[in-house]
Amino acid sequence: MPWLRYERLYERLLLQNKNGLDHCVSLDPDMPLPSECLNSFRWSNLPWTFFYNLTDLQVPMVFRDGLNYEWLYSTFKLKSDDIYFFKDMSPYEYQIYDDVDVNLPLDRFNYKIDLVTLEKIEHRVLHFGSMFGSYRILAETEAHLDLLRSIRSNMIFRHPVLLGAAQRVVEKLGGANSFVGMHVRVGDGIFKLRASILVDDIYHELADKFTDLTVEQVAHYEGGYDQHDQDRTESTEYEIKLRSFHPVDETNYTKPIKVHHSQPIIEEDPHIKLTCQSGDDVTNRFKHTVVYIATDAPDPRNHPLLRKLFNIFPCTFVLSDFADELDEVKRLQVVEERVKLESYLIPLLDAMISAHGHTFLGTPHSTFTSYIERQLHPVYTNKKVQVMGLEEYLQTQ
Repeated sequence: MPWLRYERLYERLLLQNKNGLDHCVSLDPDMPLPSECLNSFRWSNLPWTFFYNLTDLQVPMVFRDGLNYEWLYSTFKLKSDDIYFFKDMSPYEYQIYDDVDVNLPLDRFNYKIDLVTLEKIEHRVLHFGSMFGSYRILAETEAHLDLLRSIRSNMIFRHPVLLGAAQRVVEKLGGANSFVGMHVRVGDGIFKLRASILVDDIYHELADKFTDLTVEQVAHYEGGYDQHDQDRTESTEYEIKLRSFHPVDETNYTKPIKVHHSQPIIEEDPHIKLTCQSGDDVTNRFKHTVVYIATDAPDPRNHPLLRKLFNIFPCTFVLSDFADELDEVKRLQVVEERVKLESYLIPLLDAMISAHGHTFLGTPHSTFTSYIERQLHPVYTNKKVQVMGLEEYLQTQ
């Protein structure tokens, strides 16, 4: 759901219910549906505990089964004047911070609210609207950084079916820390506009780190110099629709082809339990570098933007290569509502697999990439979970 002003957001959330639609479940699925039931089988509400194990968190939580004010009033025995509302009117209305002794610039935010001010509000409940935006809540003190890291360490997908499927695929890829994982988002919004630029950046980073190709060879496997120049430009087919949401980008994305090989090519047998595609005399030497691409691109093996990645790494795989491991995921559903969950869970599974790689490359400005990079990847590869604290925030200034 995109950012909305407080009142609009509340109205939208009120509509996210199935009150009065109990009869939809009993209808014959082979018969035409009445208008009120058309969307009933396309979505459902799931508790956080479906995805995460939150029992180790030392944070009191109450899970809501209703998003209206009446639920708050009845559950906590509140009156309307017991609630203090923060009704944001812009995406970056305010930033919440915890250290009053540090004078930070506002950056994109209109104003700042410190914890001391919040603690002085005498209402029983503080009701926030959207938490849209990175660094909306800034953890500056060591105590809050530790708390944030604890929360992030527990916000890891734990559903047994997803864990089982991910583990089986990872084992076929050679095990954790045995391959390069990627999250390539190219299917919507600004990511679709700059999809070819994103893939080209990834292609050249991979060529630098895991091959010894010359400039001429790098150009050859991506389709030639003209194709490279074309891939360094934004798409025009999506441009008009997007410009009302995104300002005109004056960035010059053109870039000459260069090589900066930072390490020898991998020569150790990856011990994968898969059949790689055929390469040529040059690229067959890179079969020891196994690549897994998590992506929203349709039919990724035949997608024109991704072709260059398959060209140089014969052992490149996508989720559709593991269809036999997805049967249990396909069976997951909310039985009471006849809602199948496969289409919602597949992107999560894709992310879980890619996060097991020794190297992870993602999509800049994608919140899902950020989640994989900062949380899933460190946990799955036995590293420290990253948090967005004061130091990281200052680096963005």
